[in-house]
Amino acid sequence: MDSFSQRTKAELARRFPKKRCCMKAELAAIIRASGSLHLRANRVVVLAVTSESAAIMRKVHLLLKNYFQIPSRIIIEETGRLNRRYYKLQLFGGKEVKRVLTELDVLSPGLALESGIPSELVRSDCCRAAFLRGAFLARGSVTDPQKNSYHLEIVTENEEFALGLYYLMNLCRFKVGLTQRKEEKEYLVYLKEADAIGQFLTFTGAHSAFLEMEEVRIIKGMRNEVNRLVNCETANLGKTVRAAMEQVEVINELKAKGVLEKLPAPLQELAYLRLDHPEVSLRELGELSTPPLSKSAVNHRMRKLLNLAEQFLGREGKKSPKLNDY
Repeated sequence: MDSFSQRTKAELARRFPKKRCCMKAELAAIIRASGSLHLRANRVVVLAVTSESAAIMRKVHLLLKNYFQIPSRIIIEETGRLNRRYYKLQLFGGKEVKRVLTELDVLSPGLALESGIPSELVRSDCCRAAFLRGAFLARGSVTDPQKNSYHLEIVTENEEFALGLYYLMNLCRFKVGLTQRKEEKEYLVYLKEADAIGQFLTFTGAHSAFLEMEEVRIIKGMRNEVNRLVNCETANLGKTVRAAMEQVEVINELKAKGVLEKLPAPLQELAYLRLDHPEVSLRELGELSTPPLSKSAVNHRMRKLLNLAEQFLGREGKKSPKLNDY
């Protein structure tokens, strides 16, 4: 079964820009993030883009075809590690490669590689969304919302490109972070809060992924609230049982020493009700009384009963059971 990250990428791979400026921005982001240049033995220049997703490779192929009218080929490479399959898109020819990289602002007019993000590529919100969509498709991932923490990241080995993404996402008002994995020589541009990740998904066009995440968040919120209420109810029930057992203990002492029969009739009635029903709350004791009593009336009588017990039994220093929770 595909992961949440894979489903998100599959959705974004199906979303094709309608404007040429957005095609250019998305294609530029993908090539910047996962493209590489190779010079073969016969001095043929090759631009390659690699991905584990066939859908992403198909999108790059169609973007190149629609924007540049240039054909490319896709080959499949299998690795021995976990039987993983990679798709590699290749574009041959120095002239064609130079044209693509120059128009996408990856190469400067002086044929120097540009690692940053030119402002001309991301002038409008639609182009910014397209660029971030391309960067995420190429090197991004997002954790499953079922997990306890939320995390979305875009990885790159290029510091200037990472800084450009960080600046662009700040410009789009995302609460973004930037860090470096020194051991792996990678830079991570990341989002940690669920709201920020949801905004990123909707901004880049992953609306189904956003709805899936929100559904999980609602269910998790309801589950947490139910657990909180159950824990609260369990704690209250424990208090009720402990207080009732203390009351039963005191009443049994009064009964054993012949003091219970000397108490006023209302207190005797309440004491015998408690002995007959040690598990019920004060409110339920009130309902069992004749005539029925309110919880506050039962609370008042029980306090009076326990105070008298202290006097008759000499229980100095022993605190009376707490009744307010019943």
